[in-house]
Amino acid sequence: MKPLPIAITTLSLTMGAISAQTEAPAKEKEVPMTLEERKASIPSLENHISERRGRLEEISVDVLRLDDRLEKKVDNIVNKLASLKDSESSRRRVSQIKMAAMEGLVKDAKEYQSKRAELIRELQKKKPSQPKDMVEGDVQIVDDRVEKRVEQVLLLSKSFSQERDVKKYTNGGGGYYGWGGGWNSNERVSEEWRQNNRDKSMNKKQRDAVKAALEKSITRYESLANGVEQKLKSKEISAEYRELLMSEQAHYNRVLENRKRQLADFVLVEQPHTKAISQREALDVERALDDAVNDFDSDIRLIKQKYAEIVDERRKIQKLESNLKARKQWLIDYEAGKVKLPTE
Repeated sequence: MKPLPIAITTLSLTMGAISAQTEAPAKEKEVPMTLEERKASIPSLENHISERRGRLEEISVDVLRLDDRLEKKVDNIVNKLASLKDSESSRRRVSQIKMAAMEGLVKDAKEYQSKRAELIRELQKKKPSQPKDMVEGDVQIVDDRVEKRVEQVLLLSKSFSQERDVKKYTNGGGGYYGWGGGWNSNERVSEEWRQNNRDKSMNKKQRDAVKAALEKSITRYESLANGVEQKLKSKEISAEYRELLMSEQAHYNRVLENRKRQLADFVLVEQPHTKAISQREALDVERALDDAVNDFDSDIRLIKQKYAEIVDERRKIQKLESNLKARKQWLIDYEAGKVKLPTE
């Protein structure tokens, strides 16, 4: 069966060659539109745009429903993990699960930032392929998602067990006399102290990483804000681009304010109200998280597919509206005597 596509391709090429040898039919001469036809085309085109906007609304509702479902799942997982902690039997597993979740949230935020850069490039075009207000709406959604992911990372970070004052040794009872005649007690390192030490180590590891990420984010947005400020000093930029730059400057300053507040709040963390779970329970949580990640991947693929349909519809609407605007302007110019029909 494998040679079949090749045979079909060959046949198609052959038929194409035969077609090329025959004389192409002459194109019919395009008849200019009459004034009445031009006027009648306006409501017809407006109806067409209304139909496309209806289709766009249908797809948008589907995407919002999927996105809402996905966000609820993420919220549930983050809140669940934030309520748990390691026990002496689970050792570090819960902390490791939390750190893996935090890494996933950071990765998600970076993907949103990449999408944002793509949207801003669209807004910078002199002739955008999508309606400006719709792209700006997408930018706002992306910005909200990035900030939400940062807050979720911080929530998990603050849920790690903090260092406690725990006695290192526990007395097993009794003792014995050594060879030198001294009394040796049956003290041993307590499991509670060992767990406290593990919690301390994992907490320091994640806190160092989160603190460094916040500081890096502050440096980045300070640089972005300064860059925009320099661009705004130019007198050669267009009014539209200046408006976009001012919007970006306001965004960068808002994020900077948030990051500085988050870093200040990050300095002192109270002992969280969490529940210790066993090794078996931690494994169950880990498996559930793996299943959830697979579900997320499926939902995200579907959302991306639907979003591609949204972009396609927006581009169709943008072309139709540009056409409508040109036709209306022609009629205005005709009434003003600036243009004439070809037959006049």
